[in-house]
Amino acid sequence: MNRNDIPAIGIDLGGTKILAGLVANSRLVGEPIKIATPVGPDNIIKAILELIAGFQKSHLVLGVGIATAGIVDPESGAILGSTGNLPGWEGTALKHVIQDKTALRTHVENDANAAAYGECRAAGLHTSTCAVMVTLGTGIGGGIMLNGSLYRGAHFAGGEVGHIKISMENQRRCTCGLWDCWEAYGSGRGLLATAIEMSKGKSAEQSILCAGNSELTTKDVLEAAAAGDLIAKNALQKYHEHISAGISALCHVLDPDCFVISGGMSKFVDLHLLKDLVADRTLPRIAEKLQIFPSRLSEAAGMIGAAQIVLDAVASLESVGSAAGKSS
Repeated sequence: MNRNDIPAIGIDLGGTKILAGLVANSRLVGEPIKIATPVGPDNIIKAILELIAGFQKSHLVLGVGIATAGIVDPESGAILGSTGNLPGWEGTALKHVIQDKTALRTHVENDANAAAYGECRAAGLHTSTCAVMVTLGTGIGGGIMLNGSLYRGAHFAGGEVGHIKISMENQRRCTCGLWDCWEAYGSGRGLLATAIEMSKGKSAEQSILCAGNSELTTKDVLEAAAAGDLIAKNALQKYHEHISAGISALCHVLDPDCFVISGGMSKFVDLHLLKDLVADRTLPRIAEKLQIFPSRLSEAAGMIGAAQIVLDAVASLESVGSAAGKSS
């Protein structure tokens, strides 16, 4: 087997599920495995070790990459800041535990950063001056690649793009506790909040969103918009404006080559409309060459990115070793 074809194990740890698979050359090798996330750090670690052991039974692997929610120190592989979806996860020395138990090279990365790395490598964007991934879902996540490297920030919290402030009106409280974060407007929850605001004072004859049979959901708004409901369509238009506001803000700070739009809500985004709205809100010098791409890897981005970080690190070390050997 060619050395470049030996895979690494990628594991994406979320609040409800763990996705694991073998990755080589930024692509999955075979089918990934999906399991429910166990409760508690000890049970999570046990599940990860069992997944690794399962892959090792049938494959030679170069290492393990783990993408996890929370703030991660990529050097020590420790979880510095947790998420409400993974109670008790903060303080876990994940890299040390996995590496000690498996004797495999292990890298632990924030899930949004890993996804950004995976998307950029898969699309050949990793050599860009600046590429930004924006994940639109229940919230908004992000990852930033600068000159081929992840930008993690001084406190390993770089890329928390969902908490850009896009209004000064203190109208919507974000889940982080702050007011008027981009996430409160450009996420699935944000679309729902916008639709509810637009529905106030309207009757069921004016919009199916006002039928009042049950509590509205984001899915209800999207289905109503697809069915031609005017208020739902207006809410979806406003949603695109909210997304463009955050992207424009990032444009003026980073002057990026491109954005990659991913996440569960991304399938409802009209990229042509979004590009036009961003151009209207952004300095021409930045906007005229800016590119906005859809995700290539979908839900596999974090898993693939985490594994590819390990593969690239191994390749880099071997390259340095080879160069040193020749010079001697």
